[in-house]
Amino acid sequence: MKSLKLLVFLLLPLLSNAQIIKGVIYDYEAAVKGAKIINRTQNILTYTDDEGAFQIEAKVNDVLVINSYFHDQQFVSINESHFDEELVIELKKIINELDEVEVTKVQEKLFDSIGLSNNTAKQGQIAYKKRTFGSGKNLQPTLDLIAVAKLIGNLFKNKNKAPDVVYVTPEDLITLFETNTYFNQKYLTSQLEIPKPYQQLFFDYCSAQQLNVTILKKENEFDLVEALLLHSDAFKKILEEHTKN
Repeated sequence: MKSLKLLVFLLLPLLSNAQIIKGVIYDYEAAVKGAKIINRTQNILTYTDDEGAFQIEAKVNDVLVINSYFHDQQFVSINESHFDEELVIELKKIINELDEVEVTKVQEKLFDSIGLSNNTAKQGQIAYKKRTFGSGKNLQPTLDLIAVAKLIGNLFKNKNKAPDVVYVTPEDLITLFETNTYFNQKYLTSQLEIPKPYQQLFFDYCSAQQLNVTILKKENEFDLVEALLLHSDAFKKILEEHTKN
């Protein structure tokens, strides 16, 4: 009986049929860094690296959703052939507006936030629909994302980090707003007035402010509220300053 249990235990990974799919994502110009790959069936998420490459666990008939801020969303239904060779996916850039995907309670994997900011800058010449911010002014669809992303990237570079302090990362904020009952999508859009297309940039901006990770603890919620209000105001001013009329 013990031998049978051991055999079943060893065979479980094989019986599940879960395998790792490797792939690369690009558009007609270059590899797409920081693209979000979601296994919608298994509720798993990962990002492409600086070379546009990714790995994700999947089974036959799983559906992958590929989402990038400046590209059309794409779906891939997994079949046997996808496990035999690298999956190559070409994305088309959005011309007039940004498609958005809201994904809740998924497993986040680390990615390079500075690389994402640089990628945003490279891909940033795009027309946006009018968005209303806390100032009450309608920003025209000519936000200079190149300048905004460079500014945030420079904030990362110009800050000296204390070796004994753990700072809040963009991934920490993503997880917070996808799992917390109070700090959620409604709080981002209604209280902080950060539109969905700019939320990743906002997380990068907050991370560049070197917030101690202890601020995310339950007992420090009041301090977190004050910090988010402060930095959201500053972030919206940056967006206004880099918007051409």
